[in-house]
Amino acid sequence: MTKTHNFNSPRNLYEKLLRDADKLEKDLNGDNFYNFISTAYHLRNWINHSPIGSHESVKRLLKRISKDPTLNLCSKIIDAEDFFIFEIDSKNNKASVVIEDKKFDPIQVKKSILNLYENYFMVK
Repeated sequence: MTKTHNFNSPRNLYEKLLRDADKLEKDLNGDNFYNFISTAYHLRNWINHSPIGSHESVKRLLKRISKDPTLNLCSKIIDAEDFFIFEIDSKNNKASVVIEDKKFDPIQVKKSILNLYENYFMVK
């Protein structure tokens, strides 16, 4: 039996984002965090370059995405403008993403990003 992942539409990349979110939830580490934010960052471009990218509802979504602070944080990491350290506190098994002197909860980052895209893909 052959398993195929087709990547020819924003929906396909959104489905990958969901798989990446599951991996991050199951195994909280820097590699899985980076993979998740990388997919989230690139999904914006896939939506923009899709045949429906010129529709008004899609333009509004893209505008909202471009102003979202969490996705802008992802953008800076992916474009190597900022670097991050992924820490796990062994005492309470709590993870943090550290960028400069700021700490972020990777699970909150994941939830914020999924919420941003969720409404669009629930309808499309």
